[in-house]
Amino acid sequence: MKFKNIEKYTFVEDKHRQYLEELSEFVKQSEYLPKYHIYPKSGLMNDPNGLAYFNGEYNFFYQWFPFEPNHGMKHWGHLTSKDLLNWDDKGIALTPNMEYEKNGCYSGNAIEKDGLLYLFYTANYKTESGKIPKQAVAIMDKAGHIEKYINNPIIDGAPVDMTGEIRDPFVFRKDEKYYMLLGAKSKKEKGALLLYTSEDLLKWDYMGEISLPIDTGYMLECPSFIEVDGKDVMILSPMGLEKEELKYQNQFSTLYLVGKLDIENMKFDLEYMDEVDSGFDFYASQVFYGKGNKPMMVSWFGCGEQDLPTDKEMWKHGLTMPHDLKLVENRLCNFVSEELNDLFNDKNEFNSNIIKTKSNYYHIQFNMRKEDENTWVRFGNEDDYWELNFDFDKNVIQLDRSNLKLKVDINNGLKRCTEGLNKEEYKVDIYVDNSFVEVFINEGMKSFAFRCFNLNNEEHNIHFTNENKGSINYYNK
Repeated sequence: MKFKNIEKYTFVEDKHRQYLEELSEFVKQSEYLPKYHIYPKSGLMNDPNGLAYFNGEYNFFYQWFPFEPNHGMKHWGHLTSKDLLNWDDKGIALTPNMEYEKNGCYSGNAIEKDGLLYLFYTANYKTESGKIPKQAVAIMDKAGHIEKYINNPIIDGAPVDMTGEIRDPFVFRKDEKYYMLLGAKSKKEKGALLLYTSEDLLKWDYMGEISLPIDTGYMLECPSFIEVDGKDVMILSPMGLEKEELKYQNQFSTLYLVGKLDIENMKFDLEYMDEVDSGFDFYASQVFYGKGNKPMMVSWFGCGEQDLPTDKEMWKHGLTMPHDLKLVENRLCNFVSEELNDLFNDKNEFNSNIIKTKSNYYHIQFNMRKEDENTWVRFGNEDDYWELNFDFDKNVIQLDRSNLKLKVDINNGLKRCTEGLNKEEYKVDIYVDNSFVEVFINEGMKSFAFRCFNLNNEEHNIHFTNENKGSINYYNK
């Protein structure tokens, strides 16, 4: 089809509908499409936004520039599901058509109050002298009708010691009060976490900066807060962390902090922290309470601005599967929500060192044991594969995609390593969804999310160092 050259700060109007439908049909022909990950109908998808279980169903919103696979005027897309398995596309939820959001509706979260879902977001507003930070809210009723608050923006401008880089509101309720976290960059070029409070979700008072016992880089993005197994968990995405041998290898990082948020003293008392994920393509996690008040998380299946093979197919990135959260040994475990196991009902046991797959949509389970001398498993063909490697002696787990023919991360390196768990046996779950792969070690105590473009053929090998046993469960929905 013939692609149109549309200016990047264009919001969607009725005159664009037919072209976007044509783009969507073009994207459906992509050889790299997943079956059980959320991806954009066209254009670029990034941060998950406004995640909520509301009115008996899941509501997932997401950042979206629908015209091309690049960053541009961000809208909010909207999907709903009753079971996390079947999704209804509700189209565009927020269109940046007001003056105060003239450069896009950026990230934020959702909270329910009095039978309504409040959608908080950053109204992106750029001037020749820099950004003027503005936070806004829209309100959705149970019929799905969304209306922006007439007195937006609800927060306009920056505290005196902050720059205009303030964004990504996360609103939560604690001790009968409402609070808002905002990621920020101070005038000292340091990442900062700001706190506001409100009685009614509409009028907000600034409380100050929360003291954090970590390196916050030069900018803090996408803060999230949730209670898991009786402890406070904060998710933060700092930009500019210095790379370490086993951590912070991506362009940007996402961390979790376990401990206690002390609002009275404006600090977080830390018990444990780590990266949320050690893969190549993972950022901007958002936590929320799912059905039955279950702590959950979804993240952006992307990181950085590398070119991808899907760019020429006019779509880019996606979201991770929904993850359940729990604490084990004070670590945050993020593991695929149990409902998603119903997607895989073609189970095949194996006891071999080589498996020939019959499709590239599956969930494979196995153990890697030091005593069996199984140290690696490879996915692909002889000259085109990625590898998961376990160094039991050095206590290191490594994901290596340097042997893939089609490389997509030349600027960011080809391997990702993480400190292991000091175990002599690991339970491994790997979800392959064509070009989307999620790897979980010991049910999410460690994980690797990454894109892979060698598996679009119908058959490839899974090759263990030595004979191994487990099960491969094919997607069969």
